[in-house]
Amino acid sequence: MKLKYITSIFLFLMLHAPVLISASVSVEEYRIIINTDKTGENSSVVLSTFDPIQQTNTLAAQTGSAADKPTQLTFEFKHPDLFRLEIPGHGALYLVVDNGQKEIRIEAYKDKPVKIEGSVDSQKLLAYEAFRKESGNRLISPTYQAMSEAAKKNDQQGEIAAVEAYVHSSQLHRKELIDFIQKEIGTSIALYYTSLRWTGDDEVSRLEKLVSAFAAKYPNLPMTQAMNAKVERFKKIAIGVKAADLQGQTPDGKSVTLYQSLGKYTLIDFWASWCRPCLLQIPDLQKVYADFHGKGFEIFSFSVDRDESKWINSIASYEMAWIHASDIKGWQSEGAKAYNVTFVPFNFLVDETGKIIAKNLHHKTLYKKLTELFNTANKPR
Repeated sequence: MKLKYITSIFLFLMLHAPVLISASVSVEEYRIIINTDKTGENSSVVLSTFDPIQQTNTLAAQTGSAADKPTQLTFEFKHPDLFRLEIPGHGALYLVVDNGQKEIRIEAYKDKPVKIEGSVDSQKLLAYEAFRKESGNRLISPTYQAMSEAAKKNDQQGEIAAVEAYVHSSQLHRKELIDFIQKEIGTSIALYYTSLRWTGDDEVSRLEKLVSAFAAKYPNLPMTQAMNAKVERFKKIAIGVKAADLQGQTPDGKSVTLYQSLGKYTLIDFWASWCRPCLLQIPDLQKVYADFHGKGFEIFSFSVDRDESKWINSIASYEMAWIHASDIKGWQSEGAKAYNVTFVPFNFLVDETGKIIAKNLHHKTLYKKLTELFNTANKPR
């Protein structure tokens, strides 16, 4: 009887062993072969997984030396993912590797376009980056040039006009990127990389469709969850929605929150001391603050600086007399993440309950909006 019982257990394990094994996580070894210019004997090629939403790297593999030509790097492939490849003398190159793309060949020579074979998704990412740079040079670079020229002439009105043009051009640029994503990227895992520059509002429905189609193809990937979460955050900062609270420290080290600071109307202003367009809009903010603060208007400026001293010094130098907060984490800031802020300046106008009533108001549009709001509030009923 005892032998029969042991035999039954043995047969059960033998029959189910393949199932148990197949349920385990499969890890394969993939390879990247790199042809590049001559590098130093002590330099190495570094491969990291890259999170474009959190903007963090995690080491995946590293060569001992990049001196051998071609340079070969092997890494453990667990699931489709986005990688950051650092090649000495060439900076960072981003790759997206899907199932079956076991050998990827790269040509990265100075003054020549990068070539990738063995990963159609990485080729799509290269095309996206080329378009992004072309769009940026066409739409945004001229506004930076206009800012620079106005600054040389000490033309404050010219600088203000250039900032307005920058904000408008940035919005057009982001829209062009999503148009490209819809047409050329689709459900490729290269979609994950593009999430760094997504914007909300009018584009949320398009992004939601893109991510939904991607999720149907890759339902269980970590990047699918990350992109879904980003779209959901966009919905939480839509016009008409109650804004998330923001918490940080003031320049003198005290804790402060948005909801402690709300006025009748409050401008949530995301900025940084290193951001030229942000600094150029300060005179506008000083003007609206001087004219409307006595009526109940407040500004809650949240910085995405990493250097605390530069942040504090800029506030003092530019005489920004309103409420300031930061966690000094740069783009890792919880506040920036909650509001899906990936570029500055970026602002939200909320009412006394914290409801978002407008976004990205600058110069004349901000002043006009506040004039309308306070005139309406003061009309007899």
